[in-house]
Amino acid sequence: MAISSTSFMSGGTVWGSVLNTKLDKIDCSQVLAAVLKADKQLLGHIKMGPSASNIEFNWIEDELNEVTFEGCCTQSISVSVPSGFTTSASLLRVARAGAIITIKTGQASTENSFYLRVTTAASEILLTTTLYGSVPHVVATATATWMVVSQPWSDSSDASTDISAARTKKKNFMQIFERAIEIGQTRKGMDMEAVSSELQMQIKYRTLEIKRELNIAVLLGMAFSTGSTYRADDEARTMMGIINYLRDPDLDQTREDTLVTSASGGALTVALINSLLYDIWDAGGLDEMADPILLVGAGQQRTFASFEKDIRRVEQGERQVGYYRDIFLSDMGVELPIVLDRWCQDDKLIVLDRSRVALRPLQGDSWHMEKMAKTGRSEKWQLSGQYGLEIRNPDKCHGMLMDLS
Repeated sequence: MAISSTSFMSGGTVWGSVLNTKLDKIDCSQVLAAVLKADKQLLGHIKMGPSASNIEFNWIEDELNEVTFEGCCTQSISVSVPSGFTTSASLLRVARAGAIITIKTGQASTENSFYLRVTTAASEILLTTTLYGSVPHVVATATATWMVVSQPWSDSSDASTDISAARTKKKNFMQIFERAIEIGQTRKGMDMEAVSSELQMQIKYRTLEIKRELNIAVLLGMAFSTGSTYRADDEARTMMGIINYLRDPDLDQTREDTLVTSASGGALTVALINSLLYDIWDAGGLDEMADPILLVGAGQQRTFASFEKDIRRVEQGERQVGYYRDIFLSDMGVELPIVLDRWCQDDKLIVLDRSRVALRPLQGDSWHMEKMAKTGRSEKWQLSGQYGLEIRNPDKCHGMLMDLS
């Protein structure tokens, strides 16, 4: 938890000159930023986002329309959607009249791939189709995944109906992080060995403690709730951390666990990780903007180190012993850095898309130091700031394995 350098706090820098001006309130956000940048665990992989303007802050998420849907092909060359697969008019967004569709997965006779043209998209559960091409269609009573190959449009047709998907609004809450420093007049005036400034030294230590608390909150935080609602109206409010946000992405106090898989006490395996990555892929994650990592604690890091160590060749004269893995190469060719975090629970592995995670300060209340009223011969300072976690597409672009041995 030590930082590589504290040169940014030395007397000859801007930081030192700011302290020497004896201001009552000092912006310390650059100090916290330097500490986070030097961190090799979770916080070093989370960017700082824009300032929020409220203790309950929101962000908007847009989605592209799907190009696949679930359905069965009947004898009359129509495609029906079983009950439970479509709960809104989303099918009409995917396959409008004139669309060319084919089976993507779920059909045994894939060598006899056939195409259908939608003639009527009358409802969200039934498409009337005709054969498109010379390959005869196959009756598929089992549900298959269908894919829209194209949606051609004629010159003489009017513009189609707008199919923009409704935006969704996500939220999280600000959490105050605070420490105090109190230095007596006698202690302040004494020359102490190896300590040039007691105030600067205490600022460094308290900042490292805040970094530790922030790391734990970002990972394990649970938002304050009353009744069945998470709220920000508690004075000592808390943010929702990564693990709980992945389990309850809409903050309705119901754990959907959309991309959360329980290993039921089993050991971490390459197959388990790849299965989770394929689930994220199928949900729309791991796209061209993704920047994923694997976040683990020390227990699962040891498991990574044991992968394939039995087939590693040791060259003659090699003096280094032990095994360490810092990158996981998935079946899809995606490389995921393995990030070891001291506070990650040992039974969990988290796939975290760094491009969709940010730490956001409350405007005007980023990390700062403020001088308090003097008590007797003691000088007191307060270090504090408010931060919240923004995690976009928690049910599509991130995932978690839990209950690992």
